[in-house]
Amino acid sequence: MKIQTKLTLLFTIIIAILLIVLNLYIYSISKSYASSDFYNQLRERTYATANVYLEEDEVSKSIFLVFLKKNLEKLPGELIRIYDIKNQPAFITDSTLPNFPVTIINSTRNEKIYKSKINDTYIYGIYYNDNQGDFVILISAIDKIGDEKLINLRNVLIIGFFFSIIIVFFLGRFFTKKMLKPVSEINRQVNKITETNLHLRLNEGNRKDELSELAMTFNNMLTRIENAFELQQNFVANASHELRTPLTSIIGNIEVTLSRPRVDEEYKTTLKTVLDEAEQLHKLSDGLLNIAQASFDLESMKMEDIRLDELLEYAKDNVQKQIPQSNMELNYEHMPNNADELIIKGNTNLLMIAFENLLENANKFSDNKKVLITLTNSKGSILITISDMGIGIPQKDLKNISQTFFRAENARTFHGSGVGLSLSQKIFHLHSGKLSILSVENKGTKVSVLIKKVKSN
Repeated sequence: MKIQTKLTLLFTIIIAILLIVLNLYIYSISKSYASSDFYNQLRERTYATANVYLEEDEVSKSIFLVFLKKNLEKLPGELIRIYDIKNQPAFITDSTLPNFPVTIINSTRNEKIYKSKINDTYIYGIYYNDNQGDFVILISAIDKIGDEKLINLRNVLIIGFFFSIIIVFFLGRFFTKKMLKPVSEINRQVNKITETNLHLRLNEGNRKDELSELAMTFNNMLTRIENAFELQQNFVANASHELRTPLTSIIGNIEVTLSRPRVDEEYKTTLKTVLDEAEQLHKLSDGLLNIAQASFDLESMKMEDIRLDELLEYAKDNVQKQIPQSNMELNYEHMPNNADELIIKGNTNLLMIAFENLLENANKFSDNKKVLITLTNSKGSILITISDMGIGIPQKDLKNISQTFFRAENARTFHGSGVGLSLSQKIFHLHSGKLSILSVENKGTKVSVLIKKVKSN
């Protein structure tokens, strides 16, 4: 069942329930008012009977009947009785008319006022004290006019109810269709979007209601998907290019070497070139694997408490072994009295890779000039800065520097693949860290990493 139909039926059912409750209330109030009004009529007739017959001792039965005929219009099925203390008719003695049950007479005498309805007949009685004695006056009649009015009211309410429900149903269907029209339009626009035209966007309407919010949310999702597709395409293209370069060099060197017999030195030179290219290929493949690993949820990986100052020392020593001519200095600022305050939660292997990549880049692009590493302790976080005096990064390349395989123009003469910085940024992001870069071309680069601690001092 479509949402439009569901909303229409729900709206109709709610209105139907409200109308039923309202109609029942109107009918019950009208019925109560009609009963009360008819009881008042009967009450007036009982007191009129008492005033005319009992208070005026000389009034005869004939005069009383004339009074009733002239002043009180006879009600349908009307019966009037006056009973004395012995429950005997004291005034109207026509034996052909029925008498009221003794239980009703006694109830009236005990309760002073009696009201009841038996089937369609209303009964009203009063206990009347007179100088001639104590009497019970009872009157009964049928409220035909009131019953007819109630029947007419009931019919009008029923007909009005069904007529209103029909109108409500079609109005609800019209308005729900109109309100849900943007949803149909969204479906139509979404069906047009495929992997070849992810640049298309939905119409966001007035940007104020919920449907506009849905369209805006969908457009934001499309933007993220488009960016992901673009990054994936660039990743595949760049990876293919980066992998092809060392493979082409390896194949070319081997083919040239095998084209004719050569001396041992020439074979050694070729093998050394092939080894260098193979190592570069190995580093590149490791970098790609590490990027894939860094894309996982950190919660699914091994987590442990890490002393960040010790990890930074290990990373510096490892880079020093790989680049013996490097010149790195590690400084500490605002160190705490308790070393446990330098503990963070993370994955040791990934963080080692990230910091080693940053240190290798600083040494490589500064031609092994002095690299200053500073660890600054603060409340709740630790800041690591790595500053070099190298070639720097052109301003126009800064926004793309963290993309995988991207290399700034002035860095293309240096050996590398453009994987390290992108990998480091992913790792720090997984550890809720923030990596930022300040750089001036031909003056140097400052890389800052801010990581939260397990405990704050």
